[in-house]
Amino acid sequence: MGMVTPASAGPSRPFPGLAPPYREVQYSEATDWVAWVLFGGILLVLLGAIHLGTGLVALWRPEILHGTRADLLLPIGLTALAWTHLVLGTVAVVTGVGLMRGTGWARVVAVVLGSLAILVDFAFMRTYPVWSVTTMILTALVIYAVVVHGGEVAAAYGDR
Repeated sequence: MGMVTPASAGPSRPFPGLAPPYREVQYSEATDWVAWVLFGGILLVLLGAIHLGTGLVALWRPEILHGTRADLLLPIGLTALAWTHLVLGTVAVVTGVGLMRGTGWARVVAVVLGSLAILVDFAFMRTYPVWSVTTMILTALVIYAVVVHGGEVAAAYGDR
């Protein structure tokens, strides 16, 4: 039995030379950039969970956050900050799951959230220089991957 290459099998035909459990395996045209899209989805879920936790702490135990570095950076009340964190956290978690599933609306929302994140990181560059530059670079890579290769995630799932 010879080795079957994806080029000889074609994009939509199963590999004829494979053993029975793998006979229906299809060739995927997804590139390595799909990993960056999935990485962005995972980061959105994690970031959303952190925002949800911060919002709940700001609502239930505001004394923990009162007088911290974040309080000095943003001249708004902790209740408004808490609800902002809760809303953004919920949007980020739902968008991250949608992005990992390859939905079109999640790609649009992820680009908007990523663009806002870059603006916020730019605003806080003086306070957190290394972290701001690092997150801006990662966010730019994820935005590029979502815009250019985001449709490949849905194709990898077989949703065309």
